[in-house]
Amino acid sequence: MKNIAVVFGGYSSEYEVSVKSAKFIYDNLKDNSNWNVYEICISKKKNIVKFKEKIFDLDYQNFSFNINGIIIKPDAVFNIIHGDPGENGTLAKILEKNEIPQTSCDNHVSELTFNKKKYIEFIDSLNIPCSKQVLLKKEDVIDISNILGRIKIPCIVKPNNGGSSIGVSKVNYADELENKIKIAFKEGNEVLIENFLDGQEVSVGVIDINDERIILPITEIISENELFDYNAKYLGESQEITPGNISNESKELIHKYINRIYDNIKLNGITRSEFIIVNEDPHILETNTVPGFTKQSIVPQQIEAQGLSVKEVINNQIKSIL
Repeated sequence: MKNIAVVFGGYSSEYEVSVKSAKFIYDNLKDNSNWNVYEICISKKKNIVKFKEKIFDLDYQNFSFNINGIIIKPDAVFNIIHGDPGENGTLAKILEKNEIPQTSCDNHVSELTFNKKKYIEFIDSLNIPCSKQVLLKKEDVIDISNILGRIKIPCIVKPNNGGSSIGVSKVNYADELENKIKIAFKEGNEVLIENFLDGQEVSVGVIDINDERIILPITEIISENELFDYNAKYLGESQEITPGNISNESKELIHKYINRIYDNIKLNGITRSEFIIVNEDPHILETNTVPGFTKQSIVPQQIEAQGLSVKEVINNQIKSIL
């Protein structure tokens, strides 16, 4: 029997989203008769392992646990922690040190993609369209006039390291900017201010199956709010149309840009990239290396639209790394 761990939770505001994603993943893995499937929760309070309704302590540094005197180390990990430490490379370093394969990217790629500023600089080096950005650090003096000399209003303010659109705001008037920056700083020590892109918002998942890269049908997002924010993502305040009403020209460009990114860095497992299409030209916003994965999430919708079984895709993610 192989020991498989679904690892979830984390230290960020995305904790609850990760818990929901993990339940969906676990429910799709637990029936495999060749595997013992453990649930591992990483949190600020305590790291625990759940197996057959019993709770055990996790030795985080060695990523192992003791059940009835037997030390168990997972043969593979399904990483479904959104944010810190699952998406920023911290968990990946622990797993790599212990030679435990996982479904997401290695620590170097995770660090790059999680830092939105560095990732967009990398994207820009590949000649892929993206928005102009200014980075602020917590210790910096907030010089509004300097920012407005570099970024136009309206603009977007968001944490540099974060997800689920938590702490993200659209600024329509200059006198709102300082307050929106303070809101974003509640989520981390770095904040990005970027030009607002007015266009069609779309999201595209990519999965690896048997070493084959599959770019899934693209989802068009029509938010009831000014942004595709947390409420739009998780509380139903948006329409998600898969496949979306996207021109062939834009679709071909998105595929071209995704392939260019994948050909230059080793993205693994399941990813989801966000674009804004402006005058048929897609501009990338970010790439999530551990995207949300509940039944209602975008990537499972796209997998079904592709004519694939979500359960088989989830199980294949583990099989491919064993």
